[in-house]
Amino acid sequence: MGIESTLHHVLVVGGGVEQWESLSVEEWQKYLAVLRNAVEHVGAKWLTIYPHSGVTKSMSSEDLLQRIANSVSGVVSESKVIVQGATTIVFDACADGRDRFVRAVNALGDGNIKEEKLAQAILHPAIGEPDLVVIFGAPDQLPKSLVWELAYSELVFLQTQWPQCNSEDIELAINDFQRRDRRFGGVDS
Repeated sequence: MGIESTLHHVLVVGGGVEQWESLSVEEWQKYLAVLRNAVEHVGAKWLTIYPHSGVTKSMSSEDLLQRIANSVSGVVSESKVIVQGATTIVFDACADGRDRFVRAVNALGDGNIKEEKLAQAILHPAIGEPDLVVIFGAPDQLPKSLVWELAYSELVFLQTQWPQCNSEDIELAINDFQRRDRRFGGVDS
């Protein structure tokens, strides 16, 4: 039984695109199982996964997405891999948040762009901004894969090497999140 939580959307940032390209089917399946187990345990409805950095070198982005989809029984849709389940999982191999932002603006077309519509386009198909962003890496540099997602999200940095994380690593980040007093960008008066 899951713990009652206000944690609805978790974003995990880890590994470089080059590392993503090198993972085997079994490694992708293991990685997904670890993450899914940890976030489903607290009732999160969305899990989004971004690379920390890098660009595709040995294959195209489309080929990388198809490889991930084949490994985790997902489908490629709108430059993302979607895996349905109690927690819907979204893999986005774009490691540059500015490119993701441009992609979202282009998807909206011409006209008056409102913040809500832009947020929906950037985070699609996930509903709502991430509550928690787990970053595998040192806390002295934010990944450039994050632009929009940092506005109201809580950040947790883990020194664990990606993708060697386990459920305890993710649960540690979730426990840290649950102890926080979220102010959604506000400060104490």
